Amino acid sequence: MNGLRALLALTLLGGCAPLAGLRPASAPMPGRTFEAGAGAAFVSPRPFVIEEWRGAGQLWFTGRVGSWLTLSVVGAFDTEAVAAGLAARADLVRMDRFAGGVEVELGWLWAGVSLPLAVRLFDQTWLYTAPRAGSFGDELLPSIPLGASVRVHDGFALRLEGQVSWADFSAFNRRFHLGLAGAYQW
Repeated sequence: MNGLRALLALTLLGGCAPLAGLRPASAPMPGRTFEAGAGAAFVSPRPFVIEEWRGAGQLWFTGRVGSWLTLSVVGAFDTEAVAAGLAARADLVRMDRFAGGVEVELGWLWAGVSLPLAVRLFDQTWLYTAPRAGSFGDELLPSIPLGASVRVHDGFALRLEGQVSWADFSAFNRRFHLGLAGAYQW
């Protein structure tokens, strides 16, 4: 029984938050209700630390459940861990060229709160950010992402996102994140 508890504890400690957001405040596009997406994200080593780049896959399903509420199921995985969770976004502002709100995430050993904002440049091409305070394993992780979402075909968007994070607000814990994803909306 103790061995089973130890295995469970190690498995749970392996869970952490997805490495990128990839879900802008502008999604789903006007006239669409659902979005399914998949991507990959990579995180740089910390300065002054000998460690490798880390990568993970990310999946999500998002649905608009009202004029102001969007819910997402989010999953992330790599060769050592799996994470799954839920996100709820209150879409407080939705205009032709601007979208913004507040999002709360809760997952398997991760939690976070962010302020997603998006500005439409043209067509359904958006620049977005979501300053966030959340967890990265057992560390507090404030982060500032900046991304672009570009509609490439009816309902299909490509996203590129860069992010800077500082675990426990320490300069020597600074990491750079890079994510690339595709999303389909209907």
